[in-house]
Amino acid sequence: MATLKEILLTKTDAQLKYYLEHVDKHTPDGVRAALAELKNRNVELPENIEEQTEEKIKLKESTHYDSLKGWKKITKDIDAPEYYSQTAIYMFSILFSVLFGAVMMAVNLKIAGKRWGTPILFGLAFTVGFIFLGQVFPNPSTGLSLIVNAVGVAILYQIFWNKHIGKNTQYRAKPIWIPLIIGILLIIPVLYFVIKI
Repeated sequence: MATLKEILLTKTDAQLKYYLEHVDKHTPDGVRAALAELKNRNVELPENIEEQTEEKIKLKESTHYDSLKGWKKITKDIDAPEYYSQTAIYMFSILFSVLFGAVMMAVNLKIAGKRWGTPILFGLAFTVGFIFLGQVFPNPSTGLSLIVNAVGVAILYQIFWNKHIGKNTQYRAKPIWIPLIIGILLIIPVLYFVIKI
């Protein structure tokens, strides 16, 4: 996957100026990189363009908060990285297991160029701990399972998403079809086994 700088190198001066004129349609990193590339090309720009751009970015960030939805991190900016969304990771962790959500988180970290094996180890340890808990407390309720998985995904967010991807990082939502198909294929034999018993 091409880096932001590589993508911007292929753009014309007019396309790069579009970033500066439409800060609301691009990530702050994309806007700053476009400005840096224009300066690198010695394109004539207004004298105080850096201050104006930073003011626009700050305005965008301050008005980007929605009291009902919180921070809108998902964007349509083609320069933003493509990650599995926090909602997708949460739902897959609740419906399938924290290990499943941990694998999705690991894919995000790999895309971000970070160490990606640790979330999988966490997911494995959490799942083994959950299985052990099931042995200590036979016949746990579905509600308890959902609560335990919700705690696991909250830990995933705190340790991996917020620390390595960034709490306010804007990204494009990665399609969930592949994890969904894998999850269904994995759950069918388990359901068959449970029904047979």
